[in-house]
Amino acid sequence: MHFEPMPRRRPGPLTRALAHVSDAVSEIEAQREPHARFWDEWNARSAAEDGPLWVALGDSSSQGIGAPDPLQGWVPRMNDRLRQHTGDPWRVINLSMTGAQLRDIAEIQLPRLDALEAAGDRPRFVTHLAGANDLLAPLTWTRTAAVLRRVLQALPDPAVVAKVGTSSPLNGFMARMLNRIITEHARHRPFHLFWPWDWPSRDGLAGDRWHPGPTGYGYMVDLIWGPVTAALDGVTPGLD
Repeated sequence: MHFEPMPRRRPGPLTRALAHVSDAVSEIEAQREPHARFWDEWNARSAAEDGPLWVALGDSSSQGIGAPDPLQGWVPRMNDRLRQHTGDPWRVINLSMTGAQLRDIAEIQLPRLDALEAAGDRPRFVTHLAGANDLLAPLTWTRTAAVLRRVLQALPDPAVVAKVGTSSPLNGFMARMLNRIITEHARHRPFHLFWPWDWPSRDGLAGDRWHPGPTGYGYMVDLIWGPVTAALDGVTPGLD
């Protein structure tokens, strides 16, 4: 099937301001468009190929922002591991968008997933890693919980779903609320939950001290691998 490029999201005012005063932030922000083009081309190839399909939903961490080469992100490395582990020609279509909030998952990424399924390309599983950008947008918090519930209800089974990390004491209560909602849905759905930031050290961060770098994405692959294989094996999910 023909695969249209994913929309782009403009950096928010805080990111734009930081990019003006920090070379490290500016360098990471410069990765937005090259990484997005990389995934547009990758997705077009994957949509035209055969093999078991995984669909990734999410934000910049699934784009690989923070790694100079998108192939150093966790998504390509996970796809390689799937191929090596199973011997099958796994494909991934990555619908993530840098800067995506949960409403972008609901309004842009999930409809793309629906279109894939309508065309007969049903994924064996999906991954969902988002929510960090919602924590940085307090003006949207009054509707964040409802949007998350909408996203979780629409995810196909099985799904591998990331818990949301707290980025500051100011948004900790919102992160805890979102994680309660995720856990609540996992009691009734085959959701395999994982915590993507349980790293052995903080040496995995990129220069902006926000996004993972290549080392951090390596940690993430290891953390996500167990839930992915459990989803493929039909293991009953736990709620850790």
